[in-house]
Amino acid sequence: MSIFFISIAISACATSSGSVKERGGADPLKSLDALGEFDALDPGASVYMAFDTQEARPLVDLLKIGDITGGQTDQLLDKTNHIAAAFYPNGTGRRFLAVCHGDYPNALAALSLTASADWKKARAWNNAPYWRSDAGALSLALNGSWALISDAEPFARTTQAIAPQEEFDAFRQGAALAGWITDGGVSLNNLLYLLEIPIELDIQTAFFAVTKTGERYEISVRLEILSEEQAKGVATLFSLAQLFIGQNSDSESGVPALAEPLLANPLEQNGQVVNMRSGAMTGEEVALLFNTFMLCL
Repeated sequence: MSIFFISIAISACATSSGSVKERGGADPLKSLDALGEFDALDPGASVYMAFDTQEARPLVDLLKIGDITGGQTDQLLDKTNHIAAAFYPNGTGRRFLAVCHGDYPNALAALSLTASADWKKARAWNNAPYWRSDAGALSLALNGSWALISDAEPFARTTQAIAPQEEFDAFRQGAALAGWITDGGVSLNNLLYLLEIPIELDIQTAFFAVTKTGERYEISVRLEILSEEQAKGVATLFSLAQLFIGQNSDSESGVPALAEPLLANPLEQNGQVVNMRSGAMTGEEVALLFNTFMLCL
């Protein structure tokens, strides 16, 4: 699974967008105006992410598989300001849910799905209407300001806030995209295995952020380990891995080659926290790393 699903799903809005507001009825998406950034996402996800769409636009363009609606993906992304997304484990009934906020023109919302054989009207658990494409395995609810996109029903089952700690908000300042991991390090360990970095983590929380610096990107990672002693051990292991990669790197392309820019800088350990900062990476390298990471969930 790859995070380019977001841009693909948004592009589906461009040709299949119908407002969830029914004639004479209330708009169930209007309640999102009063919710926090992540409140419309169900708890229980392995990873939560937030995208500043315009800052992250070059990355989003790289992450998508291609335009499947005749050039309208870019049009929709131009109208989208922010995306909050959650990625759920297998067997939970949903793999992803994205909440997109923007300024979607009335003409776009007026496009009817009734003429499309691929999209059918459906009702969610809360009786709210949405559109469903079984062929594309996508569900969509949209009004002038909000779009909910999922592989299952697009409405969360609870309004329980799942916003992270205050440390996350401070950590992601200025980032084009950022997120946190809730699976205790399982997905990170899977990624480290694919990067051929022989380290296994047991963490409490993990934050990550991508910041644009000129034409390149930097990835920051904040790991909170179970104890200070274990954090020291993790920092030592990463330092050894840096030395190994530096002495044995070659021109090999692909996922393992990403370990060198990812571990380009010394780690900082402060109590139970280990901070990592990558070297300068191209958009293509970041896209490959994130697409690989999504496969690890």
